[in-house]
Amino acid sequence: MDAIKTGKIIRDARAERGLTQQSLADALHLSATAVSKWENGHSLPDIALLEPLSAALGVPISDIVIGERSHTSMEQATENALPAEPQQELAVKSVIRESIRQRRRSVLKWAAVALAAFCAVAVCASYLFLFGGKAKQADIRAVTEIQEGWNGTPEWVIHFETVNGQPLYPYTEAASMTVDESHSINGRILHLRIAPLGHANPSRYTWGYSVEGGLAPTGAYDFFVTVDYADGAVTYSMRDEGLFG
Repeated sequence: MDAIKTGKIIRDARAERGLTQQSLADALHLSATAVSKWENGHSLPDIALLEPLSAALGVPISDIVIGERSHTSMEQATENALPAEPQQELAVKSVIRESIRQRRRSVLKWAAVALAAFCAVAVCASYLFLFGGKAKQADIRAVTEIQEGWNGTPEWVIHFETVNGQPLYPYTEAASMTVDESHSINGRILHLRIAPLGHANPSRYTWGYSVEGGLAPTGAYDFFVTVDYADGAVTYSMRDEGLFG
């Protein structure tokens, strides 16, 4: 479409019908500024507006699209039933309607994609807010010690504390470490997460293990704890901590 030619057709047809820019704009539910831009060749009507614009001006859609007047009104074309022009008009309308349908499908598709992306982001944000993210080693201070338990037996304790006071969300799982073909060492894997809101855990978390809690210390026995940080892992051992003297 040629903006200048189409604008002239709109201006001339509007004047022939005795319409003002405002009255034409009202008929199309637009502003008079939009009509003025068309007539001055500064912009073109949206494809979805061609059919109602054609009806308001009494000019075939093909004239508006091509930018040339056929000097045949839509009423005359219908009454005379000229074979060429009505077929051309129907073809143009068909193209316009298919274009509108494709545009609507495209809008719906992108709306669905945007909604899915929003839901994914919301789920991820909610998960991080509720369950936190993996703590880095620099976020945590850890202090290990051997202390006397309530019944006088030695107890191995590791104190974990966040540097900035954020809540800790710890969870552990059983683990084992193969020493050689004859035996393996039992232990735990400790996962530390920092949960901004979802948990009211204090910033300090203490993990403890009582030696009398099942196995007495011997020269061949050990117990380990591996702290799974976001940027690495640190393994503590009862023997390394000097629990066995």
